[in-house]
Amino acid sequence: MESKETLNKLQRKIEMGLPKHILVYGVILWGIPTALFYAAITPFFTGQSFMSSLSFSIWVFPVGGIFYGLFSWLKTKRQIEMLKTK
Repeated sequence: MESKETLNKLQRKIEMGLPKHILVYGVILWGIPTALFYAAITPFFTGQSFMSSLSFSIWVFPVGGIFYGLFSWLKTKRQIEMLKTK
């Protein structure tokens, strides 16, 4: 029963399409929060100002989120195939 629910959840993620999946899961849900977290903790360790670290992280991490979103897409596709073969 659980694997059927999991399969449906994964298929809904894939149905949104690759570009939207990358934007939502990579850029918005991973890149931007990671950038804000990085900018918030960097001043404690480096002495760099929050705005300075934010100006760097706000474009670097969302760009990295593109790759994270692509990895997430491929992983989700692989999980769907594994669940279908069970």
